[in-house]
Amino acid sequence: MDTNLVEIWLRKDPKRIMAGAFAGAFAGLVALLFSMVIAVVFGSELWFPVKVPAVILLGGSAMDYGFHTTPILVGLIMHEVLCIVLGMVYSHFTGTNYIPALLGAGFTWGAFSWVFIQCLFTQSFTEIFALRLPHGIAFFTCMVFGLSLASVAFFDQMLRGRS
Repeated sequence: MDTNLVEIWLRKDPKRIMAGAFAGAFAGLVALLFSMVIAVVFGSELWFPVKVPAVILLGGSAMDYGFHTTPILVGLIMHEVLCIVLGMVYSHFTGTNYIPALLGAGFTWGAFSWVFIQCLFTQSFTEIFALRLPHGIAFFTCMVFGLSLASVAFFDQMLRGRS
């Protein structure tokens, strides 16, 4: 029996969307922690990846070296909001809790995020473009994000109960 994708995509499932929001927030934090470790390993500041989204609102001064609360909070909020929205869309389109399927969709979602968000969309902001962010390293961060979205199965089961 074939799965009817259109049927899955057209249904309204608030619990699934909420699970996607939680999964997006979780995956965003995992990806952010991963990118912070990579930043330190390659000789950058620990807070560099957190500050990058803040550049869009605060300008280049957001990247000033050191622990500055405003750019870190603004960057974290912007990053998490984007990840939550992406998680909600991901959960709507996957419609399953089967981990192999979620990992495959997560890989695709990570690649999509890398191409369209990292390499194209964010580069349209002059201040972000000027940072010359390494796309190769960003690929792995996007993959960590996409694969971590498989946590939607956990959050979906948590919201619905284990039955």
